[in-house]
Amino acid sequence: MLKLPTTYGNDIEERGFAIVENVLTLKEVVALRAAIEQAIAKSEDSSSVRDRGGVYAIRNVTEVVPEIRALHRHPGITQLVAPILGEQALLVRGLMFDKSPESNWGIFWHQDLSIAVRQREEIHEFGPWSIKAGIQHVQPPSRILQQMLTVRLHLDECLESNGALRVLPGSHQSSRLNTFESETLLQKTTPEICCVRAGGAVMMRPLLLHSSHRATDASRRRVIHLEFAAEPLPEPLKWYSSDKIAADV
Repeated sequence: MLKLPTTYGNDIEERGFAIVENVLTLKEVVALRAAIEQAIAKSEDSSSVRDRGGVYAIRNVTEVVPEIRALHRHPGITQLVAPILGEQALLVRGLMFDKSPESNWGIFWHQDLSIAVRQREEIHEFGPWSIKAGIQHVQPPSRILQQMLTVRLHLDECLESNGALRVLPGSHQSSRLNTFESETLLQKTTPEICCVRAGGAVMMRPLLLHSSHRATDASRRRVIHLEFAAEPLPEPLKWYSSDKIAADV
C-alpha cells in the first residue's frame, strides 16, 4: 500500500499541491511507456498534437491508451484521490505530455480553467467554449474547479534541467486570476520546482498557478496528466469521461 506523507491533505488544502514518490512500480512505468509508444505508432488522428519533432501530447489519452484509462482503478491513484475528493470521485480527462530534445517547449504561468464535456449546453456561468481535438471544452465557475484534483504521473525522472513543473504555492486559494493578479502573486511568492522520480506523482489543484521551462538537457519528460472531479456536472452538462475510482482504498 502507498504510504502518503502525513502532511498530504494539508499540503493540497493550503499549498495547492503535493509530491508523492513510488505511486507506480518500475514495471508499471515500463509497461505504460510501451503502451504509449504503441499508441503513437498506430494513431494519426486528431487526438495527437504534433510538431516537427513528432507527437508531444495526446489529448484524449484515456481513449487512445486503455492502460491509462485503467489507472482510475489503480490502488495508488485511489489512495491519492479519495482522501481529497471522496470515494465517488470521477476520472474526467486524461492527457499525455512528452518533452524531449525533438519536442522541447515551455509554457507560461497559468491556471487550468477548461474542462472537457460531452456536448455543448448553454448554462449560466459556463463559458467561454472551445473545441480541442474535436471535443467540446468550457470554462466552468470556480466552484467546479475547486472540487477537482489533477494527478500528474511521471514516466521519467523529472528535474529542473528537463523542464519540471514550477508551481506557486497557495495561488489556488485566490480563485480565477487575471494577468495583474497573477503578476502580483508572482512578485510576492517564491515558486517551487516539482522534481519527481519516475513512478512518482505531483497532485495539484487546477487553479494553482503553474508553468514549465524548456528543457536544457537531452532527457525525456513524459507525464500522464489525469483530472478527477468530486461529482457530476449540473444537468444537462456531462463530463466527457466519468469513470469512478475504486471504492476500496
